[in-house]
Amino acid sequence: MVSTCPKSRTQSARPLALQRYLDACEDKVFNWGTFDCCLFVADWLNVVNGVDVAADFRGRYKTAIGAKRRLTRLGFSDIQSVFKHHLKPIEIAYAQRGDIALVEFEGELVGGIVCMNIVYCVTNIGLSVLEMSAVSSCYSQVLPDLGGAHG
Repeated sequence: MVSTCPKSRTQSARPLALQRYLDACEDKVFNWGTFDCCLFVADWLNVVNGVDVAADFRGRYKTAIGAKRRLTRLGFSDIQSVFKHHLKPIEIAYAQRGDIALVEFEGELVGGIVCMNIVYCVTNIGLSVLEMSAVSSCYSQVLPDLGGAHG
């Protein structure tokens, strides 16, 4: 069973939105092109920002090779180049609940969502929890061209 993020009383509705999003993802099965690490992150960014950063990517591949081909067609070399293009980098130490992370998992970088000293990711077994020590880089959940306060 996946642990949940502790609930916090803040002025923002994001912690509750994040918990609802994670709850909705808990029983989903990994599936290239519909529920994989990149689309897990993109769907969260859509909840937070109302923008689908994966519109050109979503549903256009069904395998790891197909995902790589689609990335190449869109002008990206890897998942990190996609994140750097769409998101604002932040220091790992300043990552807040709901921010985005690239995490080392089985020798690959996978996208995830930061939550209270852990990162939720989608792996081959579905929604997984990884330690912050596995984080390679972090990005703000607020899309750069939308502005607004962080967090």
